[in-house]
Amino acid sequence: MTRSTRRHRHHGHHGLTLVELLVVLALTAVVLHSAALTFSSWLLRQHLLGVSAQLQTDLQLLRSAAVVRHRILRLSFQDTSAGMCYLLHSGDADACQCSADARDEPQVVCTDGTELLRAALVPAARRVRLQSNVASLRLDPRHGTFTPTGSIDVSTTDGSSALRHIVNILGRVRTCTPGPQVLGYSPC
Repeated sequence: MTRSTRRHRHHGHHGLTLVELLVVLALTAVVLHSAALTFSSWLLRQHLLGVSAQLQTDLQLLRSAAVVRHRILRLSFQDTSAGMCYLLHSGDADACQCSADARDEPQVVCTDGTELLRAALVPAARRVRLQSNVASLRLDPRHGTFTPTGSIDVSTTDGSSALRHIVNILGRVRTCTPGPQVLGYSPC
């Protein structure tokens, strides 16, 4: 064997062909797309659970505030162009009006003599929807009762997850899942 033949034999293929590179890029794109979809659905579920937990906390706040103030308080729901707003306040059901500013923060105007305890806006842009079968829940501090009773649904706009908060006359809240199963919650 001559020296040039040996040199040629030791120079093996050390790179990737264009086809191999394209296959690797295609597989990487598929894996990244799958990871992005998984992260997106996880993030949407976290928004759902966050709105649900805040609503439950606000229901407890309403109950405590009514007892401490010895005053009838309400939880009222209002649709706005930016999403659903809910208000904890005294007075009539329509004593406060909610709108949203450019940053999706609730802007509330109440009639004189009405006390606003809290305002929350669930922006439509977060892909979580809040719906109630009643416009307002009234809490009587003397008896500790809610009238009327109602249910409040927190759901994703794509319908993949939902939680229902059922408020009974004694103010107890039972949370269940009316549609696709949400881990940790029983079906309704």
